[in-house]
Amino acid sequence: MKLYSLLGFLCLCLITFASCQKDKAVLASGSCEFKFDGASYSANTAYGEVFDTTVVGKKVLMIQGLTSNLNSAIIMTVIFPDSLKTGTYTNTEKASVIFTSSLSGSDTYESKTATIKITSINSKYAEGTFDGILNNGESEKPLTDGKFKVNIN
Repeated sequence: MKLYSLLGFLCLCLITFASCQKDKAVLASGSCEFKFDGASYSANTAYGEVFDTTVVGKKVLMIQGLTSNLNSAIIMTVIFPDSLKTGTYTNTEKASVIFTSSLSGSDTYESKTATIKITSINSKYAEGTFDGILNNGESEKPLTDGKFKVNIN
Protein backbone atom coordinates (compact mmCIF):
# COMPACT_ATOMS: atom_id res chain seq x y z
CA MET A 1 0.00 0.00 0.00
CA LYS A 2 2.85 2.37 0.84
CA LEU A 3 4.39 1.64 -2.58
CA TYR A 4 1.17 2.65 -4.37
CA SER A 5 0.93 5.81 -2.27
CA LEU A 6 4.54 6.70 -3.04
CA LEU A 7 4.03 6.04 -6.77
CA GLY A 8 0.86 8.14 -6.73
CA PHE A 9 2.69 10.99 -5.00
CA LEU A 10 5.57 10.81 -7.52
CA CYS A 11 3.12 10.86 -10.45
CA LEU A 12 1.37 13.88 -8.95
CA CYS A 13 4.72 15.69 -8.57
CA LEU A 14 5.68 14.83 -12.15
CA ILE A 15 2.37 16.14 -13.51
CA THR A 16 2.71 19.33 -11.45
CA PHE A 17 6.23 20.06 -12.70
CA ALA A 18 5.37 19.18 -16.30
CA SER A 19 2.35 21.48 -16.26
CA CYS A 20 4.58 24.41 -15.23
CA GLN A 21 6.28 24.29 -18.63
CA LYS A 22 3.26 25.69 -20.51
CA ASP A 23 3.58 28.70 -22.80
CA LYS A 24 3.72 32.03 -20.98
CA ALA A 25 0.77 34.36 -21.23
CA VAL A 26 0.34 37.92 -20.02
CA LEU A 27 -2.66 39.93 -19.00
CA ALA A 28 -5.27 40.30 -21.72
CA SER A 29 -4.19 43.87 -22.44
CA GLY A 30 -0.42 43.26 -22.60
CA SER A 31 2.04 46.09 -22.04
CA CYS A 32 4.31 48.39 -24.02
CA GLU A 33 6.39 51.25 -22.59
CA PHE A 34 8.93 53.57 -24.25
CA LYS A 35 10.34 57.08 -24.40
CA PHE A 36 10.07 59.14 -27.56
CA ASP A 37 12.08 62.35 -27.76
CA GLY A 38 12.41 62.23 -23.95
CA ALA A 39 8.67 61.91 -23.22
CA SER A 40 7.42 58.68 -21.60
CA TYR A 41 4.60 56.67 -23.17
CA SER A 42 2.73 53.64 -21.89
CA ALA A 43 0.26 51.57 -23.88
CA ASN A 44 -2.86 50.58 -22.02
CA THR A 45 -3.62 48.12 -24.81
CA ALA A 46 -0.88 46.15 -26.58
CA TYR A 47 -1.02 42.90 -28.50
CA GLY A 48 0.88 40.90 -31.06
CA GLU A 49 -0.03 39.06 -34.23
CA VAL A 50 1.94 36.50 -36.19
CA PHE A 51 1.20 35.81 -39.83
CA ASP A 52 2.83 34.34 -42.91
CA THR A 53 3.72 36.66 -45.76
CA THR A 54 2.67 35.47 -49.17
CA VAL A 55 5.21 37.64 -50.97
CA VAL A 56 8.41 36.44 -49.30
CA GLY A 57 7.13 33.32 -47.50
CA LYS A 58 8.35 34.40 -44.06
CA LYS A 59 6.79 34.69 -40.59
CA VAL A 60 6.04 38.23 -39.41
CA LEU A 61 5.49 39.43 -35.84
CA MET A 62 3.53 42.68 -35.57
CA ILE A 63 3.17 44.37 -32.18
CA GLN A 64 0.67 47.19 -31.80
CA GLY A 65 0.03 49.48 -28.85
CA LEU A 66 -2.38 52.31 -28.18
CA THR A 67 -1.02 54.69 -25.54
CA SER A 68 -2.85 55.50 -22.35
CA ASN A 69 -3.97 58.94 -23.53
CA LEU A 70 -5.70 57.17 -26.46
CA ASN A 71 -4.08 59.61 -28.85
CA SER A 72 -0.81 57.91 -29.79
CA ALA A 73 0.02 54.53 -31.29
CA ILE A 74 3.09 52.42 -32.00
CA ILE A 75 3.57 49.51 -34.41
CA MET A 76 6.64 47.28 -34.52
CA THR A 77 7.30 44.54 -37.05
CA VAL A 78 9.92 41.84 -37.37
CA ILE A 79 10.20 39.60 -40.42
CA PHE A 80 11.91 36.41 -39.25
CA PRO A 81 14.47 34.75 -41.54
CA ASP A 82 12.93 31.28 -41.02
CA SER A 83 10.87 30.66 -37.85
CA LEU A 84 9.84 32.59 -34.74
CA LYS A 85 12.88 32.77 -32.49
CA THR A 86 14.58 34.97 -29.95
CA GLY A 87 17.32 37.31 -31.09
CA THR A 88 18.21 40.87 -31.98
CA TYR A 89 16.70 42.24 -35.18
CA THR A 90 17.64 45.56 -36.81
CA ASN A 91 16.27 47.51 -39.74
CA THR A 92 18.78 45.73 -41.99
CA GLU A 93 17.29 42.43 -40.78
CA LYS A 94 13.69 43.49 -41.48
CA ALA A 95 12.73 45.19 -38.19
CA SER A 96 10.81 48.45 -38.20
CA VAL A 97 8.98 50.83 -35.88
CA ILE A 98 6.25 53.36 -36.66
CA PHE A 99 5.02 55.85 -34.05
CA THR A 100 2.30 58.43 -34.39
CA SER A 101 1.68 60.99 -31.69
CA SER A 102 -1.68 61.80 -33.27
CA LEU A 103 -4.17 59.19 -34.42
CA SER A 104 -5.03 61.47 -37.31
CA GLY A 105 -1.60 60.46 -38.68
CA SER A 106 -0.46 64.04 -39.05
CA ASP A 107 2.68 63.48 -36.98
CA THR A 108 3.95 60.02 -37.94
CA TYR A 109 7.55 58.87 -37.50
CA GLU A 110 9.13 55.84 -39.16
CA SER A 111 12.32 54.11 -38.14
CA LYS A 112 15.52 55.28 -39.74
CA THR A 113 17.25 52.78 -37.46
CA ALA A 114 15.52 50.21 -35.30
CA THR A 115 16.64 47.46 -32.95
CA ILE A 116 14.07 45.00 -31.63
CA LYS A 117 15.38 42.36 -29.23
CA ILE A 118 13.04 39.40 -28.76
CA THR A 119 13.89 37.80 -25.40
CA SER A 120 11.00 35.32 -25.29
CA ILE A 121 8.62 34.14 -27.99
CA ASN A 122 6.28 31.23 -28.69
CA SER A 123 2.95 30.84 -30.45
CA LYS A 124 1.06 32.68 -27.68
CA TYR A 125 3.47 35.22 -26.18
CA ALA A 126 6.29 37.63 -27.07
CA GLU A 127 8.51 39.76 -24.86
CA GLY A 128 11.42 42.04 -25.56
CA THR A 129 12.96 45.49 -25.86
CA PHE A 130 13.29 48.07 -28.64
CA ASP A 131 14.87 51.40 -29.56
CA GLY A 132 15.84 53.44 -32.59
CA ILE A 133 15.93 56.75 -34.39
CA LEU A 134 12.63 57.78 -35.99
CA ASN A 135 12.16 60.24 -38.83
CA ASN A 136 9.09 62.12 -40.09
CA GLY A 137 10.74 63.58 -43.18
CA GLU A 138 11.60 66.80 -41.41
CA SER A 139 13.31 65.77 -38.18
CA GLU A 140 14.81 62.78 -36.41
CA LYS A 141 13.98 61.88 -32.82
CA PRO A 142 15.20 59.12 -30.50
CA LEU A 143 13.03 56.24 -29.31
CA THR A 144 14.55 54.70 -26.16
CA ASP A 145 13.86 52.38 -23.23
CA GLY A 146 11.20 50.38 -25.10
CA LYS A 147 9.79 47.22 -23.47
CA PHE A 148 6.89 45.01 -24.49
CA LYS A 149 5.09 41.92 -23.20
CA VAL A 150 2.20 40.84 -25.39
CA ASN A 151 -0.10 37.95 -26.07
CA ILE A 152 -0.07 36.81 -29.68
CA ASN A 153 -3.51 36.56 -31.27
